[in-house]
Amino acid sequence: MRGKKEFPNNFEKYRQADSRHFEPVTWEEFYEWRLCQWELPSSICCIVRAEHKETGKITEHVYQKPSAVAKRLQAYDKQGTHDVILASHEFVVPLSRPQFSLLTDANIIDSEDD
Repeated sequence: MRGKKEFPNNFEKYRQADSRHFEPVTWEEFYEWRLCQWELPSSICCIVRAEHKETGKITEHVYQKPSAVAKRLQAYDKQGTHDVILASHEFVVPLSRPQFSLLTDANIIDSEDD
């Protein structure tokens, strides 16, 4: 039986730590640092976030290979039921249905594995 992976965290350790151990950050600094920027590990090619137009259910897919991203976008293109956001190291872009095929056809996402 497959279940969701559980990722351990250190919440309790950080919660119990003395605040002197943390550098103070203003809201503006935090906003610019974490909300206006994103970082993907070097092993990740991109993330595809899809929202079903009728139900609002959101699904995220993480890919290491560009060819897998192209296949996923082609599948969403055929379904025509999702709004998609594509995040890579260089950009975060919302896609509408006609743009899915443009990305793969124009080789913006390279169809060959790195």
